[in-house]
Amino acid sequence: MRVDPIDPAEAVVLTFDFALALEAGETLAGTIATSVTAALGADATPQRVLNGGAVFGAGNTSVLVPVKGGLVDHDYAVKIVVATTNPAKVLALVAHLPIREAC
Repeated sequence: MRVDPIDPAEAVVLTFDFALALEAGETLAGTIATSVTAALGADATPQRVLNGGAVFGAGNTSVLVPVKGGLVDHDYAVKIVVATTNPAKVLALVAHLPIREAC
């Protein structure tokens, strides 16, 4: 999923919406696994764009991930992997977060 670029000085919350992948009565559950890699440009510590822990959104159908600006003109892939109340279903989404200097 694509998100709007943020300035290196900004801090925002990304919403990973899993609602369409959940059947009636299913919700997200368990531990939220979060990883970050550099998708454009080299960054030895890409996980520094995380600005706190991921949490479930209202209704446990989304995951909220606080992030902050990384290196200018870099893109980061923020990946969420989470189980559901269906023991046979684990879901994943990746957001591509571009960091651009505000004009």
